[in-house]
Amino acid sequence: MVTKVFDSYSMYYNLLYKDKDYAAEADYIAHLLGNAKTVFEMGCGTGKHAKLLTSKGYKMFGIDLSKTMLEQAKALGIDCEQGDVRTFRAGRKFDAVISLFHVASYQTLDEDINNYFKTAAAHLNKGGKFIFDVWHKQAVLAQVPEKRTKTLENDDIKVVRYCVPNHIKEKDMVEVNYTIEVTDKSSRKTEILKECHPMRYFSNEDIVNFASKNGFKIVKTEEWLTHKTPGSDTWGVCYVCEVK
Repeated sequence: MVTKVFDSYSMYYNLLYKDKDYAAEADYIAHLLGNAKTVFEMGCGTGKHAKLLTSKGYKMFGIDLSKTMLEQAKALGIDCEQGDVRTFRAGRKFDAVISLFHVASYQTLDEDINNYFKTAAAHLNKGGKFIFDVWHKQAVLAQVPEKRTKTLENDDIKVVRYCVPNHIKEKDMVEVNYTIEVTDKSSRKTEILKECHPMRYFSNEDIVNFASKNGFKIVKTEEWLTHKTPGSDTWGVCYVCEVK
C-alpha cells in the first residue's frame, strides 16, 4: 500500500513541501554526522536531502519504495535503488545510516520496526551512526491530531490537500487520510487522489527497547532541528544510535 501511495504522491510531493527548509535540515544532519564520509539513506524520496549532503562532501546512496520518487532523485544525480527499508541489503557498509521525515513511523508493526533497525545495523561500519526521526508519543497524545487543509500552487497546477486523521490509540497509530485535489490551470481539469498514511508514534522507552533489541545504544535524543529536550510539544524527535 505504501508503494502505491507514494507513486501518486510523488507527482505533487515537491510542491506540497516547497516550504520545507531542506537546507537547514541538511545542515542539522551534517552536524550529527560528524566525520562520516559514506552515508546510506533509508527512504531517500525525491533526493533533496541527499543532493544537499552530497554538496557538503558526503558520498550518498539511497533507497525508496517509490519508482516515481526515485526517478526524481536520479534526475538530481543521486545514486539510488528501489528497495524496502525492512528487507534491503546493499552488500556493503557505510559510515552512517540516515532515515528522515518519519520513515520510522511508517513501520507500524513491531516486526516492521525491528526489521528496519536490522537493515540499518547490516549496513553500518564499526562505530557508525544511525540517525532517524519519529513521531513522539507524548506530543501526539497531548496535542491530538486535527483536521487540516493545505493549499499550494505553481504556474501549472493548484493543489488542495485535506487531511482527516483517525487516531487508533490501542495501536499507537494515526491513520492520516488525505484527499488531494489537483487542478491543471491550463485545462481547468481537476484530479482527485485519496490516500491513507498509517503513522505509528513511539515513546522514548519504545525506541530504547527496539534499539537495544537490535544491537544499538542511543547516544542522543532531541527535538528535530532545535536540539531541545523532547516534551509534550515536540512532535518530531531525532535519535542518534550507535552499534553496541
